[in-house]
Amino acid sequence: MKKSRRAFVTTMVFVLVIAGGGLAQLFANPPDVLQAERRPPASLPRAASLLDGSWMEGFENFMADRFPGRDGFRTIKALTVLDVLRQSDLDGLYFADGHVGKYEKVNPTSATRLAQKISVVADGLATSRIYYSIVPDKSLYASRKFPGYDPALVHQLLSEKLPSYTEIDLSTVLQLNDYYTTDLHWDQSRIAPVVAALGQAMGFDTSYVEDLRSQVAGDFRGAYAGQLSLPMPPDVMTYLSSPVIDQTKASYLNPKTGHLEPAPIYQLDQFNSVDPYNLFLAGPQPLIVLENPAAKTDRELFLFRDSFSSSLAPLLIPAYSKITLIDLRYINVQLLDQYLTIPSDADVLFLYSSQVLNNSETLMVPIR
Repeated sequence: MKKSRRAFVTTMVFVLVIAGGGLAQLFANPPDVLQAERRPPASLPRAASLLDGSWMEGFENFMADRFPGRDGFRTIKALTVLDVLRQSDLDGLYFADGHVGKYEKVNPTSATRLAQKISVVADGLATSRIYYSIVPDKSLYASRKFPGYDPALVHQLLSEKLPSYTEIDLSTVLQLNDYYTTDLHWDQSRIAPVVAALGQAMGFDTSYVEDLRSQVAGDFRGAYAGQLSLPMPPDVMTYLSSPVIDQTKASYLNPKTGHLEPAPIYQLDQFNSVDPYNLFLAGPQPLIVLENPAAKTDRELFLFRDSFSSSLAPLLIPAYSKITLIDLRYINVQLLDQYLTIPSDADVLFLYSSQVLNNSETLMVPIR
């Protein structure tokens, strides 16, 4: 009798713990943003999803985002998969050479579509000074060979569609330590070779780079660190400045008003936001204009870009009187005539990372 009573009590405790934990998850209020993963928690799926069979998957995600101690269990999983089981990656994320990275194997269909979109924009411009370049994914430089970025394939796919424009190869001037260890982006303090490569190809002097001063924003844990949840030291985010950069006027398009509004180049308050990289030019922006009153030339640059150019563009300011940054993920190319005119003697650079190369459908450019 005592054994059966003990078994009954044990069973009831187990049931109560499981049931209590489930109810706690169901009714717990998670934070508005899962800081480690930089995303909002999953919502309870709608009843209508029962009809297409997706409700259970949505409910599992909803419960998982409310699990007590979730980040700790994610760390245990990552250590088990990568260190104990010795698998090469976890959901496409890998750890090698002190860096967390993600496989970015080239998508030929998307790369070809990117070339077509660049051609649509470039063919309509009066200037002949048109350049394009791709920022390689950092997996290219890992000591272990991953099925990632292939610069030869990218060159083949883009050059076939863009024979009239000048390609600038950045794959030979970068190395692994030029990127943050915990993030996909490059470290602004280490991309002087990129500025030099652009200057050589586009014909501007870059000697000013030697006079840029470095300032520390603070410790930085990038998006990849949160996604993989491995215990690793943070990066240190720095930003480069100079008297010329400091006096440059930056204006940002307000999509609600349709007007350009002034704001700083380096927005230090953004360093404490969900994405600290937004310190550089306020993160995702459709249109930014940088005007250099100390310019020794009237040369202009129109930079069609993604997030990598947020940290690059400030380093190009001393070479130009005006730089206009256009992110076609956030503004339709057909609306550009309302905000800018590209002179016939302007420089135009299409600079995209491997993420846009593989997801070119995000650019709002119609293909003929």
